[in-house]
Amino acid sequence: MKALVIGGSGTIGMAITERLLADGFEVVVHYNQADIGALSNQFHGQPVQFVQCDLKKAKDLNEHFGFIENLDCLIYTSGNALYGLLQDMTDVMLDESYTLHLRQLMRVCRLFIDQLRQSQNGRIVVVSSIWGETGASLETVYSAMKAGQIGFVKALSQELALSTVTVNAIAPGIVSGRMTQTFDEETLSEIIQELPQQRLIDPQEIAHTCSYLCHPYAKSITGTVQKVNGAWYL
Repeated sequence: MKALVIGGSGTIGMAITERLLADGFEVVVHYNQADIGALSNQFHGQPVQFVQCDLKKAKDLNEHFGFIENLDCLIYTSGNALYGLLQDMTDVMLDESYTLHLRQLMRVCRLFIDQLRQSQNGRIVVVSSIWGETGASLETVYSAMKAGQIGFVKALSQELALSTVTVNAIAPGIVSGRMTQTFDEETLSEIIQELPQQRLIDPQEIAHTCSYLCHPYAKSITGTVQKVNGAWYL
C-alpha cells in the first residue's frame, strides 16, 4: 500500500506519516520549507520518498507529483491559520488561503482520482478543523476554507460512492504543535482551561483516526467528518 501525505512535514502530517509507516505503508511525504536533510535522517532506511512543492505557487502539479504511481491513499493536511478581523484581510491573504486549503486540494484529488479508483482500498482523507463546522471569530477566512473542505469531502464521497474510493474529513479541536506555539503561555493556559478535557489533542490521535479511515475494513466509512475534539462542541 502506498500513501501520499500532503503537508507531511507538519505536526499532524508527520504523525500521520509515522503511523502509516508503522501500518506497513510506503509513504510519499510532501513538504515545502522543511529541512530535507533532517527529514531524510528521521526516516532513514524506511520506505519514504520526498517531494518538495510550494502549493501556494505551484501551477503544474503533475510536474511535482507525476512520478507517483499505484497510489492507494491520499492524505491532505496542508494548511495555515489566519488570525485577524475580516476587514484586515488583504486580497493576497484571501487568495493564498483559498489556494492552499481548497483549490490545490481539489486539484490534487483530481490528479490522483483515477489512480485511487484502481486501488482495492482507495482513500482520500482531508484534515479540516472544528472551525470548519462551527466557525471562529477572528478566523473567518480560515473557518470558511475549512468549511469548504468539508463540503468538498461530502460531495466527492457521493461522486465516488460506486468506486472503491472513500472520502472523509477529520475535524480536530486544538492540536498540540506548531499552531499552538504561536500563543504565549498565559493565553494557551486560558484556552486549555476552557476545553472539556482541559488538554490539547496529541497529533498521534489524529494519526490514529487517519489510520482507521485508511484500513481496508473502513470501506463503508465515507462522507463523514470524524470529530476529534475532546467533547469541545461549540
